Amino acid sequence: MLTRTSTQPALRRVVEVSLLACLTACMLVIGAWSTPAPLGDGGASPSATSVKAAFVYRFLAFVEWPEQAFASADAPMVIGVLGADALAHELEEVVANRRIDERAIEVRRVDVAHALDGVNVLYVGEQASSALTGLAARAARASVLVVSDFADALDEGSVINLLVVDNRVRFEVSLEAATRSALRLSSRLLGVAYRVRAP
Repeated sequence: MLTRTSTQPALRRVVEVSLLACLTACMLVIGAWSTPAPLGDGGASPSATSVKAAFVYRFLAFVEWPEQAFASADAPMVIGVLGADALAHELEEVVANRRIDERAIEVRRVDVAHALDGVNVLYVGEQASSALTGLAARAARASVLVVSDFADALDEGSVINLLVVDNRVRFEVSLEAATRSALRLSSRLLGVAYRVRAP
């Protein structure tokens, strides 16, 4: 029979290992967001488009949608892409055979007239920047996460905007837009954002 004295060191060791594993996982998550690979020019480094697609996929795990944003418990997570066909192609490859919170992930190329039909995320590329202002208010009412990749997009109503800083893809966040959309953003996401705009 083991005594209390003999079990304490073993228990302490288990706790220490668990804490170390947790800390390591957290550091890996933060590192993945804050130090993305430098963008390449056709060599081994990833292109800006592929990195942005990876970011969009990562965002899904750090955003909480209200239950009514989905038609059912097993409805897919639908990402609409407007004005960014190259990114849509990259995103289709990134999300292939992946799930988020047990939901399948679908990527749809959309036009302005149907940009918000049945989507949970709307990516607005620079080619469609003029449409953002008109879509943002409707997106907020439907709890659609709007992601963009051009200057001043937060002013136009985007929740998350991708930008390139020192040859690296980073992102900025509007908490006001997230609140209007009834979306909850993880503190881990905010902690590694390049810039967070408070209400």
